[in-house]
Amino acid sequence: MIALWIASLLGGLAQSLGGAAAALLARDLGGSDVVAGLPQAMLVIGSALAALAMSALTRRYGRGRALAAGAAGAALGSALVVAAAPAGSLSGLLAGSLLLGAGTATVMLGRYAAADDAPEQARGRGMATVLAATTVGAVAGPNLLVPADALGRALGLPGLAGAYVVAGVCFAAAAGLLQRIPAHRLAAGAAPPTAPGRTGLLGLVVLALSNLVMVAVMTMAPVHLHHLGVGLGAIGLVVSLHIAGMFAPAPLSGWLADRWGPAPTAALAGAVLTGSALLAALAAGSPAVLGLALVLLGAGWNLGLVAGSTLLTGGVPASERPRREGWGEVAMGMAAAGGGAASGAVVSGGGYALLAAGGAAVAALVVAAAWRVRAPHAERSPQRVP
Repeated sequence: MIALWIASLLGGLAQSLGGAAAALLARDLGGSDVVAGLPQAMLVIGSALAALAMSALTRRYGRGRALAAGAAGAALGSALVVAAAPAGSLSGLLAGSLLLGAGTATVMLGRYAAADDAPEQARGRGMATVLAATTVGAVAGPNLLVPADALGRALGLPGLAGAYVVAGVCFAAAAGLLQRIPAHRLAAGAAPPTAPGRTGLLGLVVLALSNLVMVAVMTMAPVHLHHLGVGLGAIGLVVSLHIAGMFAPAPLSGWLADRWGPAPTAALAGAVLTGSALLAALAAGSPAVLGLALVLLGAGWNLGLVAGSTLLTGGVPASERPRREGWGEVAMGMAAAGGGAASGAVVSGGGYALLAAGGAAVAALVVAAAWRVRAPHAERSPQRVP
């Protein structure tokens, strides 16, 4: 567990630092703002593909080797970006970003590793421990952009390439640590696929819609803040606080999922997402209130992530879980891609308030779905002590 926590911290740092530098480096290499979003698109595609591949590796070789392979692939992607940057190769940056998607999948799938040995009634809290460790690295990453830029220049690279030097070292170290996870945990024979059932489908819905709302509303927030005259330093602070909101509440989310049950926690997630998106829509002209709304948006996403993951994998054989985990990450990736792509068009056509209001409407569907299923608390023992 200590190795998993440290690897999650390093992976969160590498992921957030590389993500913060990607758009800026793409703009420098491509010479236009038009290409700034391409690395993120490649990252999402790479993450979805890597999640499926790592799911298969987990079933065959065990959790540790699969996660280590994902981290190693991300380290290779970082090295590719570092090699391509001096030549001004945008295609090299995009290819490296595709491989870096394996790092995103590693960071996100790590939450399931913490739940492998947890009893059924404590799986939510097991996932929360990894998400809490990821918080430290994810919040620190964007704030290391300036020293990473200086490192890149000291190495004779384009400044922003230094972020990928740091990311590559972090992912390589994480790969070494993740190999310490025992390979026998889930490597026992492959079970035939089973239908996810109502709770499993609800888990997919919660994961996908929570990610769609969060990505859509957050993607255009820095641009909207810039239009309001907010400086880059304040925008960076808002982004860091939002990231903290995404991961820091994980212990509470895990406790609620285990105590209340994942379906009621999913309904709470939808309610928090709905309220935060509405607050963002109503306070689109106030940077301070918008910042508060984005922190709450991250907290709602965290509730949805823990509840949806527990619904998706709870009560199924261990050998079947990796397959579901992989498809859960694919659903989140597709939702993120759709939300990110649609956000710019919506803001251009109707403004940021319209985008946030639309996010609130989508988040309300999570509440409706969770209320309709009202799944029994699968993690609670059927035997009760009088």
